[in-house]
Amino acid sequence: MTHTPSALLITPECDIVPVDLPSDSDARLTVMRSVIRCERVDVVGLTSQLDMWLDDEGFYNHPVNKVATALAVRFGFRWQDYHGPVLLTGGADADGETLPLTKDKVLALLASLGDM
Repeated sequence: MTHTPSALLITPECDIVPVDLPSDSDARLTVMRSVIRCERVDVVGLTSQLDMWLDDEGFYNHPVNKVATALAVRFGFRWQDYHGPVLLTGGADADGETLPLTKDKVLALLASLGDM
């Protein structure tokens, strides 16, 4: 059985990296900040089942992430470029906790990103 990562990291250099996030909220936030390379994260809810996490100050700290920007445009977010590494996760549960990506969502995202 193939392992499904809980998140996908997309770098400004167009690399796509599977990431496993801890289930503990504090540990998960620490890993998110580490892979996004930032102090403060922000989230863009692309859909109810897909969140894009990024550096809250990415405009000042990182180059434009063309793949993340194109992905956001596909979901109707057309008003800005997104900067730096972004982390894609599932949406949030009823308590606001970040959900992992499902296997179907990972496969759909990979196919979608391959078309960009």
